[in-house]
Order: sequence, then structure tokens, then C-alpha cells
Amino acid sequence: MIILKHLTVEHFRLLREIDLHFPQRGSILFQGPNEAGKSALLESIYFALYGTPIASDRGKSSIDDLVLYGSSRASVTLTLSVGANELIINRVIERGKGQQVTLQVCKLGMPEDEPITRLGIANERIITELGRMDAETLRNSCFIEQKSLNRLENLPGSERETTLRKLLGLEKLLRLTEQFKLTPNDEKMLQESTGRLKLAEVQARIPELSLRMGELEAALDAVSISEDLTDITQQEADIAEQELSLEQLRAQRAELKGHQSRILQLNKADATLGEIIAAYDAIAEAQRELPELEREITELDRREHEELPELEKRVKELVDLTRSFGTLERLSNDLLSAVNTIKGLEKELNNYQEWQKDNNDVDTQISNLRQQMEEERQSLNELEEQRRVGRPKLETRLSRLRELRERLAALHRAEEKYTHRVMQQVLVEENNVQLAKVRKDLAEVERELNLVEAEARQAQQEVDTLEKRLREFSIGRKLEEWQRFKELSDGLAEAEQQVMAAHRHQGQLTTAALEARRAAIRWLFASIGGGTLGVILGVVALFMLSQQAVLASVLGLLALALLAGAGYSFYSYNKARNLVQIANGHMLEAINQVGMMVAAREAAVRKGGQRDALAQVEREIHSLGGSMPGSPEEAQQRLKEIQDKGESLADLQQRLTEKRDAAQAVGKRVNRKMEAVEALRSERQRLEDQCKNEGWDDYDAKLRSDRIAIQDRQNEIASRAGQEGLSIPNFDASVAPAASAAEPSTTVDDLEMAVGDAIQVTEREIVSLDGKLNLITDLKAKLKRQQASLDILLVSKRALAKRGERYQGMNVVEQTERAREQQLTLRSAMQSLQDSLRQRVKHLGVSFGQTAINNEEVAARKQLEALHITLGKRVHLQSRRDNYLAVLKDRQDALADHYNRLAKYSGSLGSWIVPANPFAETLVALRQRCTQEIIEADESGILQELEKIQEQENASKAKIELCRQEIEGAHERIAVMLVQRKRPPTRGYNFTDIVSVWPLVGEYTASDRERLEEEHESVEQELEELEQQELALSKQLQTGAAKLDLVQARARMQQQERSYETRKYGSQLLKSTTERLMRKMLPRTEYYMQQILPLLTSGRYHDVHLRTEEEEGTASGGPLQVRVWDTAAGEYVPKSALSGGAADQLSLALRLAFAIAALPRELAAAPGFVLLDEPLSSFDRGRTQALVNVVTGEILGQHFEQVLFVSHSSAFDPATRVRVREPRKRASLKSLREWMRRKRLRRLSRLQWSCRVFHRYVTRKAS
Repeated sequence: MIILKHLTVEHFRLLREIDLHFPQRGSILFQGPNEAGKSALLESIYFALYGTPIASDRGKSSIDDLVLYGSSRASVTLTLSVGANELIINRVIERGKGQQVTLQVCKLGMPEDEPITRLGIANERIITELGRMDAETLRNSCFIEQKSLNRLENLPGSERETTLRKLLGLEKLLRLTEQFKLTPNDEKMLQESTGRLKLAEVQARIPELSLRMGELEAALDAVSISEDLTDITQQEADIAEQELSLEQLRAQRAELKGHQSRILQLNKADATLGEIIAAYDAIAEAQRELPELEREITELDRREHEELPELEKRVKELVDLTRSFGTLERLSNDLLSAVNTIKGLEKELNNYQEWQKDNNDVDTQISNLRQQMEEERQSLNELEEQRRVGRPKLETRLSRLRELRERLAALHRAEEKYTHRVMQQVLVEENNVQLAKVRKDLAEVERELNLVEAEARQAQQEVDTLEKRLREFSIGRKLEEWQRFKELSDGLAEAEQQVMAAHRHQGQLTTAALEARRAAIRWLFASIGGGTLGVILGVVALFMLSQQAVLASVLGLLALALLAGAGYSFYSYNKARNLVQIANGHMLEAINQVGMMVAAREAAVRKGGQRDALAQVEREIHSLGGSMPGSPEEAQQRLKEIQDKGESLADLQQRLTEKRDAAQAVGKRVNRKMEAVEALRSERQRLEDQCKNEGWDDYDAKLRSDRIAIQDRQNEIASRAGQEGLSIPNFDASVAPAASAAEPSTTVDDLEMAVGDAIQVTEREIVSLDGKLNLITDLKAKLKRQQASLDILLVSKRALAKRGERYQGMNVVEQTERAREQQLTLRSAMQSLQDSLRQRVKHLGVSFGQTAINNEEVAARKQLEALHITLGKRVHLQSRRDNYLAVLKDRQDALADHYNRLAKYSGSLGSWIVPANPFAETLVALRQRCTQEIIEADESGILQELEKIQEQENASKAKIELCRQEIEGAHERIAVMLVQRKRPPTRGYNFTDIVSVWPLVGEYTASDRERLEEEHESVEQELEELEQQELALSKQLQTGAAKLDLVQARARMQQQERSYETRKYGSQLLKSTTERLMRKMLPRTEYYMQQILPLLTSGRYHDVHLRTEEEEGTASGGPLQVRVWDTAAGEYVPKSALSGGAADQLSLALRLAFAIAALPRELAAAPGFVLLDEPLSSFDRGRTQALVNVVTGEILGQHFEQVLFVSHSSAFDPATRVRVREPRKRASLKSLREWMRRKRLRRLSRLQWSCRVFHRYVTRKAS
């Protein structure tokens, strides 16, 4: 439990000097008038604990504000006990330099630690010793500040729960929760264990799938041989069928060739008959068109000489009229423009007259406004002159009077300081005697400590020597294990190298076999292609031998060359096939070699055990402080060196145990001596600090300096009072050393009152001068308004000036007269032009008007253009006449040639093809007969039949060749498979011979392929996926080519899962426990509040209900809402419905109940005190008495050892065990001595009394 024991304060806020010893248990009252420093006393405790001011209502308060006005240094020393430990906290503030701290932690039965002087470390250590109770936690629970009764109700739920966690010690649970919290490393370890287990399962599954893959491949090869044998039989039947169809196609070709020759003759005869009919038609058309063309040419010549000149003359006259009408239109437009100009000039004349009138009005207004502004400015200058001359004199006098008042206050402070220093003479003498005795004892104990420490160092050296020898023995055993694992690791590495070499050799042989197989296939295709092309060219050469002998010879030679190349390719194919068989044999041997190497490697792995055993032994050797040997020989040499010393492990361990016991005994002696030294040093430091802090180093000199300072201030005050015309006070001529301080006469008080009155008179005169500021402000505002009006008028003046610029240099009246004369001239010219045009239009027989003239002109131009177009056709008619004459001559000459050609065709087609007469009916009948015979012969059908026959022949030949190639390919595949499967060569390629050399072929048929392929594909896919997973997991886990043990991986996985589940559910359990504790605090607070509230309200209120709203991130909800049962209302009412005093009682009961409910019962760092700073400022006498009953009653006494209460009321005097009262500040020293003598030291006079007087007082009150 945390108990306050001792407090020393100097120059802290309103407190000059305090030295208080708190009782172990009881209610402590700090009583005094307002501004006496009662709250500053509690703030000094707060500052000592946390090093910061209470900034609840001071906002950005500086730490220099804590120093007493007029002082440059303040100090606070607090001693408190936390369980069995004691904390001494000293904080010093130097104005402008910050604060310094000294923390001394004394633990029962332990030597004192070094004082902590670093601010951050000291603050953190204090909070740690207080059970993590920081400043906000204290203010929210055990520190009820002045005017902050509703602090807990305004506190958000998250901050309230933070306070509870720190008070109840749940910060440890939070740290434990953090330890159990699942981290990314836990997820990573679980994932890694899962990955290692999966990798081990994959590595164990891959050999099984590889074996199954081999069995499925053998079965598929057997199925392939069965399918090849079936294909060979089918291909031989297809060859026989195709050769029979070739003979039938050749007979059909010869018959179709005869029909095709007759159709060709009929086509030629039909074309000749068509040309004869076309010649007769052209001759008839020419004889019909020539007379009509002659007539049209004669008519065009007549129109060109008669109609064309008249039309051209009429168009010219109409064009002249159109131009004259255009001139008339322009004159009309000019007349309209003149009329518009006249209207605009008349409008400008009206605007000019209005502008002159507006300009005169604006000038009059501007002159009047400027005159008014000049009068206002004169009044304003007179007022400002009065204020400028009188105010500085008054301000100077006011500052001098205030300085005089400050000098009087400084005189009072100097007298009080002198009185305090006189009373400390006895304490100075006692301090010097105690300090000399402590220094002598400390020197003797330090000499003894040096001797004991030397003995302890010697014992520790012997222990270190034996421990080093014991580590050498352990390193020797580990070197033996390392040597054994090193031999196994070297064997395993050698096996790995052999496996890798075998794999590389197998890869090379596989590549060579594939290259040989591709070369054989290329030679095979070259042989087949060359032979096929040679045969085709030979057949073509035979067909063309009778028609084109030279071309047939060339094709024959080319066919022989292709056949020779085909033979060479076939020879190369046989050679390459032999190489393929040899390469397959080598490849099978390499596969067997790889299997042997893998088996050897697995045997080495099984023999070596775990792969990481060597690394584990090396880590253990490093942890023992040894270095790794470079080779097994070096390890053997080290083992010999360790064994040559001839010591046993049991002897070393026994000697080490004895030396350790002896060293521990010496260490205990050292600790006891160090504790004694530390105690003496602490006492010495305390006495020195007391002497330094109290300023006892040069006591007499300081006493004389204080007396001189008082006299100087008295002289200065007298001079300043004379300067200001005030009465000069009378001071005593000297200050008696035996007295507490010089006693000022009443004249000083009169001077203070006179100074105060003079200050008030001066301030009133300044206020009266400042009152005239309102009149000045009104005048300035009026001037601003007048200036704004003037600016507006000036803007209007400038706008009118701009409007007037456009009227300068122009005479609007003269311009109007000239425009009217121009209008009359244009009107007369337009009238004369209209009369002339009417006479010319009447001569042409056209109606008057520009539109009629334009329409007539357009019609005349169209007639002229139509005539020109008609005359232009004469050239075309003449060319047609010449063309018809030439056609007539050509067609007559071509008829003889066509008849001769028909006579030639009669030899093959018959005499009917020659016409008996040249009539059209005969010629058309002959042509229809030719067409009918051509249609009946169906030439396109014959061509299609020939193409089909050719395609069928080519297809049959290609199919025969392909069948033979398929048969040879099947034979080759069967031979290769038999070689790959290590079967003997077969005598033939039928089913019986193959089964005799490989019985597996007879076990499977072609119908089994689909099932085997599906199974093979699934196994291959699974194997490929497993290999990819193995590669990915190996890279992810960085295991390389190492094989993992499945059993070990599964055990490690189970361990990681258990650890993961433990952390997961442990974190959830701790979280739910914390939340349950937070939720329980609300009913506990309500329970204690129901016990306190009836006492505090004198039985008026008994039942109370606490509730909270939901708040995100909290277990107990948001801010507390209090509702109390009101008997008159018959329901629970909110606090806002109560009076101010009752609401304060409710808030105080809530604060006290919360402080009690938040006390941890089992922790040593529970706060054992509660601080109440003026909670009854708004209470009446009855409520104050109720609060007295609560503070001094059993409820608070059961839970708090110390109740510190601040009040200015006297209701607490008979109830409290310990009372500290404060008189008013300005009591005289004489009256103070009389008051102390009258009360016989039963009560303390001021907070500045020494600790000795206060101790005597507390002892008397306790007895």
C-alpha cells in the first residue's frame, strides 16, 4: 500500500517553506483562508510524484509558474512507502533552466541503489514503483480536485478503462496478452511447419508415382504394338483395293476424251455461224440509219444562220437594263442611310443637352461636401491633441505608484525571511554534529569493505578457472560427436555428387538418342518423298514420249535421279535406325546406373540420420565458446590435448561447487558491508543536502545580508514616497538580532492605503480620458462616410467627363443640316433615273421592274444555250454517218471467209453445218442445232468427270504409298519398343511372333488404351504437380535437395499447432478476463456509492443507478450516467434534475465510490491515501457536517489509511485527528508571536514552520 510519510516544500507557488510529517493513519485537514496555499500543498505532492503541474484549468502552464514570485528556485521533497519499499523524491526547479530530480529507492533488507538523477528514467521508475499509476490515473481516482467533481462523469469509457487497468494491475495482464498475442512470426512458423510436412509428404509420394508411371508406360507400349499390328493388316487390304480401282479409272478416261474432241468442233462452228448472223445484222442497220442522219445535218445548218443572231442581240439589251436597275438600287440605299444619319444626329443633340445639366449638379454637391469634411477634421484634431498631452503624464505616475506598492510587498517578504532564518540556529548546530559523526563511521566501514571485496575477487577468479576447464571437457565430447557426423556428411556429399553425375550422363545419352531418332525420321521421309516423286515423273515421261520426246527425256532423267536419291536416303535411314537402337541401349544402361546411385544415396541418408545433426553440434560448440576445427585430424589433435591433462569430470564439478559456495559466502559479506556503506552515505548525503537546501553553509553572513536588505528597502520606500508627495513612514533605526523581525508601525499601513488611493484616482483620470475615445471614433466614422460619399460623387464626375469628351470638336447642329441637303440631292437623282428606265423597258415589251428584267434575261440566255447545244450535235451526227459507211464495207468482205470456214467443219460434223441459203431463218436454225448438240454433250460434266478421275487416281496412288509407309513405320516402332523393353528380335511382324517375344502384348488390347492413358495422364499430372510443389517448397523453405523425414515433420507440425492454439486461446482467455473485470467495476462502484450517498445526503437519497451508453472499443461502455431514486418523483431522476448542491453531493459520492471500487486488494502498490481539494465549496452547514461524517467515518477508513482534506471551513476542527491551519498572509510579526504564545503551540501558525515544531505538535495531539 502507498503511504505518504514526509513532505518538504520551498518556494513552491504560494508556499514559502513547509516541512510536514504525515501520520501513518488518520484524517488530515489543511485549513486556512482563501489564497493561503492549501491547493498548492496538494499540487506539490502531485508535482513530486509526476514532475508536471496540474494543468486542468491553466492550459499551457509553464513549469516556471510553479516557482514563488520573486524567487529563482523552488524545491519539493516527498517521502512515501510502497509496501516494504521506501521512495525519496526530490525535485528542484530553477527559473528558466527546467527541473532536476533525485530519486532514492530503499528496499527492505537490500542495499540502497544509486540515486537516479535523469528526469525521464526517474519519472518512469516512480510510475513503476507506484504500480503503473500515472498522473491521469491518480486524478481520475484518488485525487478529487477543486471544481472537478464531475471529472469522472465526463471521462470517456476508453480512458476510464485505462485508469482501471492501471489501478488494478491489469497492465501485467495486457503485457501477458501481448506475449500470448499471435504474431506474424507464429503464423510464419506454422506455415513453415505446414510447408515442411507437405514437402515431406510430397517427397515420400514421388517414388511411388514414378514406379506406377513405369508400369503404365509399359502397358501403353504393349497397347501401341497391338494397335500397330492391327493397322498393318488393315493397310495391306487397303492397298489391294486401291490397285483395282486404278484399272477402272483408266478405261473411263479414254471414253471421255473422244466426247471432248467433238464438243470442241461444235463450239467453233457455232461461233462462225454467230459471226455470219452478226455481219448480216450490221449491214441491214447501216442501210437503215444513213438517210435519217443526212436529214438531221441539213436542219442544223438552217437554224445556225437564221435564229442564232436574233437571240444574241436580245440578251445584250437585257444585260444593259439589269445594270441600270442596279444603279437605281444603290441610289435608294444611299437615301435610306442619309435618313438614318439624320435621326442619330437628332438623338445626340438631346443627349448633349442632358449631360450639361447633370455636370452642373455634381459640381455643386462636391463643393458642399468638402466644406463639411473640413469642419469635422478640425474637431477631431482638437480631441486627439488633448488625449496625447494628458495621458502620458497619468500613465507615468501610475507606474511609479505601482512600483512603490511592489517595494512595500518586497519589504514584507524580506522581514518574513529574516524571521525564519533566526529560528533555524538550533537546527544548524545539530546538523553539524550529526554530519561529523556520520563521516567518521563511513571511513571505517569503507576500509572493511575494501578488504572483503579483495577476498571476493580472488574467490571469483578461482571459480572462473574451474568453469573454463569444465567447458573444455564439454567441448571435447562435442568434438567426438562432430567427428562422427562429419564422416557421415562427407559420405553423403560424395553420394550426392555421384547421383548428379549419373543424371548428367543420362541426360546426354537421352539427347543423343532423340537426335538419332529425328535423323532417322528425316531420312525416311526423304526416301519416301524422292521415290514417290520419281515414280510420278517416270509415268508422266512415258505418256509424253510420243508427243514431246525431248521433254519426256528430261523428265525421265529427273525421275532416275530422284529414285537414286530415294535409294541413298533409304540406306541412310537403315544406318540411322541402327544408331537409334544402340543409343536406346545406352540410355537404358544410364537409367539403371542412376537408379543404383539413388539407392546408394538413400542408404547414406538412412545411415547418417538427420541432416542437421552436424550443424546442431557445431552450434553447441560455438555456444560453449569453442572454435570449429578445420579438419577431422585437427579435431583428433584437440581431443588428445584435452585428455592429456588427466583430470576427471567428477573432480572438476566437486571443486567448482565448493569454490562457488565459498564465493557466495564472501559475496554475502560484501553485500552486508555495502549496505552499511550505502546507509551511511545516504545519511551523509541527507545531512549535506539539508544543509545545502536550507542555506546553512554561511548562516551569519546571510543573516547580516538579510538585515541590510531590509534597511535598504526602507530607505528606498521613504525616498519614493517623498517623490510622489505622500507622507514618509517612520522605520525603526535598527533590527534586533534576538527578535523575529522588525515591527513596522502603523505609518507603513497608512502609506499602503495612501498608495492604493492614489492609484485608484490616477486610474479614474485615465478612464475619463479614454471615455473621449468614443467621440473621436464617431467623428472618424462620420469622416469615413463623408469621404465615401465624396468618392462616389468624384466617380460620377469622372464618368460625366468621359461622356463629355465625345462632344468636343464636333457641331451636332451643322452635321444635321448637311445630312438633310444630301438627302434631297439623292432623291432627285433617283427620280430622273426611274423615268429613263421606263422608256427602255416599254421598247422591249417587258413589264417594269428589276425582277421581271432578270427573269427575261435568264429565259433569253437559256434559249441561246439550248440553240448552241443543238448545233453542237452536228459533229456527232457526221461521225456516225462515216462509221456506218465503214461497217457496211467491212461486213460484206468478211462473209466469204466465214462460209469457207464452215465448209472445213463439214468434214467432221457433216454437210448439214453449211447453210443452203443466206436467209436469217436458215442461219438461226443451224446455230440452234449446234447449241442443242453442245448442250446435250455436256462439256462441263465431261471436264468434271476427267478431274474426278484424275483426283481418284492421285488419291489411290497416294493412299497406296501412305499405307506402305504406315506399314514400315509400324514395323520400326515395334522394333524400337522391343529394344527399349529389352525384348529379343522377332522373326516376323504378326501377332503370334510378337506375343512369343513379349507376352505383355497379349494381355492388353486397343480398348484398354483410353483407360490406361487417363490413368497415365492423371499419374503424370500428379507427379508433375508434386515435383513443382517440391521445387517451390524447397525454394520457400530453403532446404535445397535435402530429403525431409515425414515422421519428424509431422511431429513438428503437431507441436507448432499446439503452440499456435495455446497462444490463440490464451489471448482470447486473457481478453475475456479483462473485459469481465471492466464490466464488474460498474456494479461495484454502484454498491459503494449506495453506502456513501445516504451518509453524504443525511438520508435523503439512498438508491442510485449507474448506466453507460455503448462505446466502440470498450467493454463497460461510454461515460457514466448517474440516476438517483427520488421519493417525491417516484422514479429514478438524472443528476441534472437536482439542485447544484445535491448534484455535487452525487458527483462526490461517485468519485469516492469509484476510488474505493478501483482499489486492488492483493497488490502492494495500492494507493493508501485519498486527496480531497475543497469539495464542499458550495455546501451549506448541514451538508458540510454530512461530509465530515463521511471523511472521518468507517467507510473511507476501511479502505484508505490517509485521508487528506483541504478546506477553509471550521466544521472539521473537532473531527480530524491532525489539523494544519493557515493564518492570513499579512499578519504582523508581533501579533504572530502573541498568537503563538497564547495557543501554546497547540496548532501550527503557518505552513512555513520547521519540522521540529510540527513534530512536537503532532506528538502532543496524538497523545
